[in-house]
Amino acid sequence: MGLTVPAWAAPISIGSIITIDVLFIGWAPSGPWEDRSFSLGILGIFGLFLIYLGWFRWKFGDTGFVPWISLWSDVPRSGRLLLMSGLMTILITWSVIADSAFPPAGGLILNLIGSLLMLQGAYAILTTSWLSEA
Repeated sequence: MGLTVPAWAAPISIGSIITIDVLFIGWAPSGPWEDRSFSLGILGIFGLFLIYLGWFRWKFGDTGFVPWISLWSDVPRSGRLLLMSGLMTILITWSVIADSAFPPAGGLILNLIGSLLMLQGAYAILTTSWLSEA
């Protein structure tokens, strides 16, 4: 009997290791741009992408990475959750991250993520109400 590893396990594992390195250990090569902090940022974004990719494969059982609305089971509820998650991400970034030792570019990236969450949530809500074909 062979042990089968789910398709989502590798991206989440590798992404978690990279993210732990970026957040706590801080090892990164200086790279051709001779800036270790820039390399840490690139590694952090790559680690978060791998975690997202693993989550997508776990949640939807698909190998893509674009969450088409046809994959969702409860579109209006998910849209509201995305809208609220995006709003909370932006509010937390403005209140908590602004007064911490978090790098300024990190706040910009979190604001971008929050804005994209709100955009997708609003789109999901609109497709089930005013923009629906029914």
